[in-house]
Amino acid sequence: EALGLVYSSKESIVAALECGRGVYYSRSRNGLWRKGDTSGHFQTLHMIDVDCDGDAIRFVVTQRGDDCAAFCHLNTLTCWGEPRGIRHLEGTLKTRLQDAPEGSYTKRLFDDPELLRDKLVEEAQELAEEEDKQHVAEELADVLYFAMAKAVKHGVSIDDAVAELDKRTRKVTRRKGDSKAFRIEAANKILQK
Repeated sequence: EALGLVYSSKESIVAALECGRGVYYSRSRNGLWRKGDTSGHFQTLHMIDVDCDGDAIRFVVTQRGDDCAAFCHLNTLTCWGEPRGIRHLEGTLKTRLQDAPEGSYTKRLFDDPELLRDKLVEEAQELAEEEDKQHVAEELADVLYFAMAKAVKHGVSIDDAVAELDKRTRKVTRRKGDSKAFRIEAANKILQK
């Protein structure tokens, strides 16, 4: 997801690689801009890559901050307003974890690990059995909600999961990938409650 559009220079790229953070070129300062030095909203740099024409670069980062993960000076994650989709869900869940309204179902999930586990298993089972395209999308949305609730409860971000996926694509050896009978049996016990 694009957070913003910034300028870079040879010096900013070298500085970013040396310190592992988002470092850019500031036209107004006429020098390096180490994202977060004044705002506290810094970035962990994962990689820098070049587009197909070789005339633009992309910094792949995780936005960080003590109060919130904001890239924009308007205190939003992106310069294009509030996030949508799974990032919006993640933000809502983080808010609910800290300050949920009375009667919040999400708060109930956070407070009841068995309920959260059961709902995650139930929704995954429904997704596994669904065949209709629209219903698959609906069940996937349910699984993502409960999976993200579990992740947020344990301090895991969507960026952490993406980093894990990227790490797995670089693996040289792979496991066989068969289903685990003991996990299927445990899931069946949950579903039979």
